[in-house]
Amino acid sequence: MISDTLASHLRENHEEVMRRWLENLHGHIADDFEQMLKTPMGSGVANKLINSSIEFLEAEDYHKADVLHGLRDIASDAAFRRTAVGFGLPDIVTTAIAFRIALQETLLDHVLLGTIENERAVIEGIMALNQLGDVLISGEIAGFFAYNDFREDGRGEEVV
Repeated sequence: MISDTLASHLRENHEEVMRRWLENLHGHIADDFEQMLKTPMGSGVANKLINSSIEFLEAEDYHKADVLHGLRDIASDAAFRRTAVGFGLPDIVTTAIAFRIALQETLLDHVLLGTIENERAVIEGIMALNQLGDVLISGEIAGFFAYNDFREDGRGEEVV
């Protein structure tokens, strides 16, 4: 199955996805945000996202929605925390876009050089990653607004 092949390539090239993600971010987000993403906290979230991506590609159709829901929660929680320390929505969303691009670039570099004969299957895999990326972005945006709602309700401290 093509999704299993794509998942295997992501698993084997985990470090490459991380490297490409950080490279795709360089110069496109605030420097302090970029530095924070290089910490264990930032890489921890990225590792969870890669593992969720692999899980999504390997999931049976009936389980894919649950995996996407979990991915959205991870992204939302991360965006909530990033917003709490002062990062803005453009930087937060840019990280999600850069992550999706890193996944796609890594797979295209490895899968197209491999033995996959079915072009439609490769395109379907990339479309699956786009779906995953859309959910990731949705989660990031939800987390940003959840933090702002939290602050406005008086439960959080005003950030100046």
